[in-house]
Amino acid sequence: MKKIIFAGYILFFESLCLGAGISDKAFIYAVHKGAQAMMTFRVVDDEGLSVTDANIETGFDDPSPGQSIYNWQTDTNGICVVNGKTKGNMWYRITKPGFYQTDGSFYFRSKNPPYVVDGRWNPWNPTNTVILKAIKDPVPMYVKGVEALIPVLNKPVGFDLEKGDWVSPYGGGARSDFLITFSKEQRVKNDYDLNITLDFSNQRDGIQEVDIENPKVSDLRMPYDAPLSGYQTNWLSRAGQRPDTGYFGTLVSDETKNYFYRVRTVLDENGNIKETYYGKIHGAIHLRSAFRDDPKIIFTYYLNPTPNDRNVEFDPEKNLFGGTFHFAP
Repeated sequence: MKKIIFAGYILFFESLCLGAGISDKAFIYAVHKGAQAMMTFRVVDDEGLSVTDANIETGFDDPSPGQSIYNWQTDTNGICVVNGKTKGNMWYRITKPGFYQTDGSFYFRSKNPPYVVDGRWNPWNPTNTVILKAIKDPVPMYVKGVEALIPVLNKPVGFDLEKGDWVSPYGGGARSDFLITFSKEQRVKNDYDLNITLDFSNQRDGIQEVDIENPKVSDLRMPYDAPLSGYQTNWLSRAGQRPDTGYFGTLVSDETKNYFYRVRTVLDENGNIKETYYGKIHGAIHLRSAFRDDPKIIFTYYLNPTPNDRNVEFDPEKNLFGGTFHFAP
């Protein structure tokens, strides 16, 4: 898989050179035949402390024999210097018992020429600080990847997170944690609206979006705890097309869009939260077959079963729904 990715990079480099009119012979030679590269890793935990004896596996796109894979270790300061010959890219994987695995890649090239100096990629030996998240307190949770047929259009339908199903009469659910409405209106071929609305059954329930630029770098993509505040009681995602302005919005899969939510909230006599349940959603809430007669809503959610516990660090071995499918923590 990595070799296929590297091949794509090389084609990208070559087209980049031609498209940008780059005549740097050293750079073009390095893209085809490779050049020496060096990098200093600085590995820290989520509190900024150095991580000693972390294993770093690197893969350099070496033209001969095709890819060179090495293993390194950080010193007492969390520092490790790696080097190898590459056509321009290096992938890495950082692991240590008690921490979540972190993956990434690095493209050896400065923003401005010269890109290669004396057979070495420029910049030479940049410092790459990587956060290795500690495994703290993973807990059992209800976790499910939902791909559910939307039973009715233009009408809110309850979804029970503990049962993992629509509420009666559309499924076996009993409590409407989410109220999901999908509406669509197509006037002509290039003039239409698609809307997903998410509402809630209780005061102070809600959802908030968390944008994560690189969601698959660390096995633990989101913060350990759901926030106390900042939840909105109504969430809307729109998409469509207009004859004069074209497309707008999107209802497709997007791993950078993630969410925290709060449901089943009970208030005391003063309007303060007495009991509530927290969870998270990995990736965007999106649609499949939106224009067909069988549109489906797709999302992956995590629900902590303990009231008032904001911990959303999931133990992958303890999915309360059971099953053998592996979900990220």
